[in-house]
Amino acid sequence: MIFEFQSVRCILEILRILSIKKSKYKEMFRLTKVSHITLQSVLRGLNERGFIKKYDLGHQKVDYEITNKGRKLLGTLRELNKLVK
Repeated sequence: MIFEFQSVRCILEILRILSIKKSKYKEMFRLTKVSHITLQSVLRGLNERGFIKKYDLGHQKVDYEITNKGRKLLGTLRELNKLVK
């Protein structure tokens, strides 16, 4: 299966979580079950490329939200996942 690589699965899971509602780092860490290093790297990459938005709300309070570009990527990844099953 194509989504065996930890960071690719993490990308898919983060986009899926954020497609439902805004989320905090702590919640995504709990749901994705990846290391802090992997999660931080994936979140940074998605944010830098415009797939998600990061909202700094104050002292260590951050929300993440999916963008329209991120929704398109999520759809593409879901379609790709169907093809390789």
